[in-house]
Order: sequence, then C-alpha cells, then structure tokens
Amino acid sequence: MKKNNTFRRAVALVAALSITVSLAAPAFAGTYYIDDGDITIIKNENGSQTIKQQGKEDCTDQVGDETIITTHKKAITTLESDLEGPAAEDSGFGPVVEDNYQPAPPAQPEDAEEPKDADQPEDDDQKNAEESENDEEQKDADRQENTDRKESAEEPEDADRQESADRQAQPQQAAPADAAPAAPTSVNPKDNGFWGNTITVINNFADKVLNLTLKDVKIDVSGTVSGKDGKAALSVQGVGNVEIELDGKNELKSGNLKAGLEKNTSEGTLTLKDDKEAGSGSLTAEGGGWAAGIGGSDGKGTNNIIISGGTVTAEGGNYGAGIGSGGGSYDGGDHITITGGTVNATGGAWGAGIGGGYGDDSDHITITGGTVTAEGGNYGAGIGGGYGGVGDHITISGGAVTAIGGRVGGAGIGGGYSGDGDHITITGGKVTAEGGNSGAGIGGGYWGRGRNITVSGAAQVTAVAGKSDEDNFSGFGATIGDGYNGGDTRDDDGNLISYGSGKEVQADISGLTTGYIHHIIYDENGNKVKEWWEYGHLQPAPDTPNAPAGESNEVDLGTPWLHVETLEGDPLPFNAQQQGRTLRVTTDNLAARLHGNREALEALREQGVEQIVFVTTLKTTTLSVEDLLAEGGSWFALEHNGLVSRQLSAAQAESLKCQMR
Repeated sequence: MKKNNTFRRAVALVAALSITVSLAAPAFAGTYYIDDGDITIIKNENGSQTIKQQGKEDCTDQVGDETIITTHKKAITTLESDLEGPAAEDSGFGPVVEDNYQPAPPAQPEDAEEPKDADQPEDDDQKNAEESENDEEQKDADRQENTDRKESAEEPEDADRQESADRQAQPQQAAPADAAPAAPTSVNPKDNGFWGNTITVINNFADKVLNLTLKDVKIDVSGTVSGKDGKAALSVQGVGNVEIELDGKNELKSGNLKAGLEKNTSEGTLTLKDDKEAGSGSLTAEGGGWAAGIGGSDGKGTNNIIISGGTVTAEGGNYGAGIGSGGGSYDGGDHITITGGTVNATGGAWGAGIGGGYGDDSDHITITGGTVTAEGGNYGAGIGGGYGGVGDHITISGGAVTAIGGRVGGAGIGGGYSGDGDHITITGGKVTAEGGNSGAGIGGGYWGRGRNITVSGAAQVTAVAGKSDEDNFSGFGATIGDGYNGGDTRDDDGNLISYGSGKEVQADISGLTTGYIHHIIYDENGNKVKEWWEYGHLQPAPDTPNAPAGESNEVDLGTPWLHVETLEGDPLPFNAQQQGRTLRVTTDNLAARLHGNREALEALREQGVEQIVFVTTLKTTTLSVEDLLAEGGSWFALEHNGLVSRQLSAAQAESLKCQMR
C-alpha cells in the first residue's frame, strides 16, 4: 500500500533530522570540533566536565561520559560508515535502499493529467488527512499522485517532492546550510587539514581525573605570536590528573616559546595512552623556540608525564628538550615515565632528547617498556641533561631503548655537554647508548663525570663511546664513565702527540645474571678501535671489580680467576652460568682456551659445582672438578681448535700463566 511506504518515508525523515541535530549539538554525543574555534575543558568538583568553545553555549559532559575532540570531516566520514548495513535498511534512508522502497515520481507539467490510483480512492486520502491533521509532511506525501486536488499545503506539490528527496539525503551532511558553523581560521592556506585553534585542559581537583580523547586533531599555530609568546596548540594545567586517549593521527604545532603539548610544572600527571585500539593512535608534537615538544615552554620545567601507548613523536624547538623542559627553566625535566608504545624524542639544539632543555638537569626518568628512541640536539644528552645539565636517577628495566647524545658532547645516557651522569640503573631490556663527540656512552658529557652506574639482571647493554673531535681539540669519551676530560699527551715542546680520553668507570655488575655489556670505541672515521664484553657472573665478590675494562674477561669467584683466552693468550669474551651442579662456559669462537687456577676449582666446589662444560662454536667438552683437583697442579687448561679438544697437563697449564695478557 502507498500509505505504508509514505509512513516509512516520514519515519526516515524524522530519523535523518535527528542525526543532523546530533551533529550540531556536541553536548549530546560529548563530541566537539576543533574546526569551530578554541576549546577549553574544565573539570568540575562533582566529576563532570564543562566544555567552553568560542561563540557557543557552554556544554557539560557528565561523570562517565567520554569527551572527544575531532573535526567535522572525520565525523561525517564516520556517519556515512555507520549508515551502511541493516540500520540503514530498517530506517529507509542511507546508501542501502529497501527493495520495496518507492521513490517519488518525477515532476510533471502543471497541465498534465495524472491517472488516479485504483488502490487508493479519494475517500481514503481524506481519511488519511484526518488522521494526520497538522502534519504537513504526511499530507504532502499522501497527495503525490493527485496534482489537480485542492491545494492545502503551503508550497506546490513539485516543491514538496523535491524537499522530500533533499531531506532523505540529509544524514550524510554535517549540518543544515542555515546552521553551518562559522568558518574556522586555518593557519595553512593549503587547506591540508590543520586548524589555527587551540585546546586548553584544566583540572584543579587532585582526586579527580579529566579524560579526553583526541581523534585526528591537527593544530598548527606555529606562526602565531601574541605579544612575546606564541600560542600552545594544547595546554594541560592544574593539580589534577589528565588522561588523553590517542585515536587516529593527531598533530600539534605550537608557536614561539610554547611547547607542542604544554605541561609545565603543574602537580597533576599527564598520561598519553592508546587503549581503545592499541597501536592505532599517534601524536606528533612540535615545540616553538626555547620550548619542548612535550613538556615545558620557555623558561618552564616539566614533571609527571607518563606515556603508556600509541606512537608518540616529540620534537623540541632550539634550546628545548624533545620530551622534558623548555630552555633555561632551571626546574628541569623530572619524573618522566614510559611504560609502552613507540616513542621518538628529538631535542632541539642544546636540549636532550628526553630530559632537560638548555642549562637544565633531568631527574627520575624511568623506562619500563615500549620502543624508545631519544636523540639529543647538539650539546644535549640522548636521555638526561641538556647543555650543562646533569642526568640523575635514570632507570631502565625493560623495552628496547636507543639513546644518542647530541653531536657535540652529549652522553648517550647521562649528562649533557659539561654535565654529569649519576645514579644510572639498567636492570632489563635491550639498551644501546652512544655518546656524542667526546661524550660517554653512559655517564658524563664532554668534561662531565659518570658515577653510580649499575647494570644487572638480564639487561643487554651496548655502550658506545663518543668519538674524538679534532675540531674541538678533544679525544673520545668512555663507553661507561667520563666524557673527555683532557689528559692529552704532548712532547717536551708542547706539541700534541695524542688526545686524552674519558676515564672508564667500572659499572656495578654484581647483580648481572644472563645479561651483558658490550663496550665499543670508534675513531673519528668510524673505525673500531677497541671492543670488549662483560657477562653475568656467578657469585662475584661484592668489594672487588668484576671485569677490568679493556684487559680481560674473567669470572671473579671470590679471589681466584677463571677466564677464556685465544690460543695465543689474548682474552676473549665469554658467558659463564651455573645451572645446578654444572658451570657452563660459552664463547662464540672456533679456537679458544679455558684457563684457571686451583683456587678457582676449589671455589666452584664450594658453590656445589661438580663439572665444567666448555662450549665453543664446533666443540663441547665436559671436565670433572674433582678430577682436575686430583691432578694436584696449580693451574689447569683446556683447548678447543675447531673440532679438536686437548686438555693440557698441570705443568703445561702453569707455564701458560706467563703468556697471560
């Protein structure tokens, strides 16, 4: 019956209008559009959130509501997607059309005679009109087949038909033409999706959390200057915590002296996360001059930042850290924690990748997971202090971390140029730390010191010394320890013979079990000068060095030594682990010698070791501790050469001690 189809079209029209209204009323959906102007979100004492936007009435999201900031373009794309499928079929509108749906007939000339419908006599039409009195839309639809009937509508029938068709397409529009928002101010004339409006988030209640979702938000106010300062694309303020969920691709570019995502030394904690669809959300934040990518603006420190997920890229302006403080704050970049996600942080010149800006220290930087790449700008540490800044209390317990010091004098992990690295602890994860020219891999920057460095557990650490720098008349830094601190060698006339180098400092590896430290020194041309390894120990003496850097790789068992060397007597890297009553000694070499003294055997026996398994690339040999002790010699030795194994006599083994280097 035509009556049924008309009724369905009327229902479709109401549904379409309701969706259109929802697009124009952000309070209903908790969705707000950066296109429409600056947005300020304020946490209330009762847990609700008030949203203020220029030129609009204030809105309130109740406790538990999700507050989303996006763009109209993204909202329309989502709406079109939502209208596909059964929902669209049932409502009679959208891209999917019902099989029995009858579109309005084409317009006909006024003098055309339209045939009457035998199934719908005039009396039925009049009854229909009585049932839907005051409903102009229903009456117009019922009379589409009668052009010569008495006109009771306000507009001609052809116009009614056109209006009905227009309204059926309405759900795919962001808003009616007469309700369109004022055109926003776009900074980029290329219309590439960026907007010149800003977001301010304020939570002044320490016991409340302000939750916000950024969904494909792009803000560029990098060219703006208001007096001395530019604008911050997004600013987080207050003593309460703020958690920002990252959906889609979000980009923030701030103006002069402002951080890309500004979070100064407010007491609250800022958390960036990607919980909804892990791995799909991202944020790129670029700071203006003297400001961090994420953290402090000019002259401002930062604290209490957590990154738990998403892909986060932060780039500081000159003198600012990638993630940390702005330049010259003297408050530093403190209490920055990364637990997951992918983080790429690059400092501006004089700033650290993660930590301090120009002249600033960093304190309590913690990484427990994720993939982190941090690179300092010139004079800044990869992770730690900016120029002249100390990197203190840096802890890594998991994840994959790459830290590269700024080209001139920054440590990979530790101090910036002339800054110290102190209380650096690595207990897990895979860590590569490379110093900038003349800076330590882990420890001090150029002219800085490295102290209280610990590597333990299963940590896999590669420490690369900063190269020598003839342009700055300086030698290379330590792998772990100090940056270049002078000590050049000169002849009697004062002519330079060689530059000094940073002092290697023995890390505390008393708790190192299955992990290792790989030390590498390159010359300024990239040629490897020196390389050595430190591996996990059995029961090292707590008051003695475990593996003197650059001399040998030996397991300290209290007082005696057990080591692996070439057949010519040069030390080789190896791994020694006790597995029950077996000591397994492994080296990745075709030819090698296991060499030790009687005291080592006695110490092993006291620890419950009954046999030693020596493993090289092609050969494995097992020795009995009791049998070796029964030989009565002072030394023992076992050689592997390819597939050949040879145990030396006690006398031969003792004679080799003169060859030890």
